[in-house]
Formats: sequence, structure tokens, C-alpha cells
Amino acid sequence: MAILFSAVTATADDEQVEFLCAGIPRELDDLEGWTAFEGFLGEIDKDTEVAVHVESYLYGEEETYTATPEEVAYMQMRIGMREDFLNARCDNIESSDFRFSWSPDELFGMNME
Repeated sequence: MAILFSAVTATADDEQVEFLCAGIPRELDDLEGWTAFEGFLGEIDKDTEVAVHVESYLYGEEETYTATPEEVAYMQMRIGMREDFLNARCDNIESSDFRFSWSPDELFGMNME
């Protein structure tokens, strides 16, 4: 079994957050529910464009499954124990980028007023 997960870097103005998530995010909605990302958006206090860079990885072999949140946490733990874990133990299968406009009055398309 191979699990699919991604290392994500989101940048807005001079602020940046890096975190892991399941699967391969390709748009804003794919990052909904990931605490680090939602916390990052919550800190933005003006309308801005957010750039997202995604490096997607497989850990393991054979049939591919999207990682569960628990498996993503395990991958984060492994990175904490071995800084080169992604390069040494995982296969980088894809790099991608996307952008979106963000307003602090919204949270994943829902007006927060």
C-alpha cells in the first residue's frame, strides 16, 4: 500500500505557512479542514492573493490510497525525527501551484458577517 499526501506552502504578502495534507490539493476547497491552513487564513487581515505550492508524495509501494489525517500526522512525526524523510523515504510524484483571492470576511466561501 502506498499513501498519497502533499507538502503545502501557502504564501500571502510576506507571510507563509508550511504543512502536510492528504491527497493532492488543486484548489482552495481541497485545503478546507486543515488546521494550519485555516489558522493561516485567519491571520490575514485584508483582501489579498494567496499563492499555494504543492509537492505531492507517495510513501510505500503498490496500490495508492489517499492518506488519512492520522497518516498525515505520522508523516509529520517522521519528518520531525528525520529532516530528510521526504527526500530519503518518499517518492515525489508531482509539483503544482495555484492561486486564489482571499477576503478576511470569508471562510471557504461563507460570509462570516
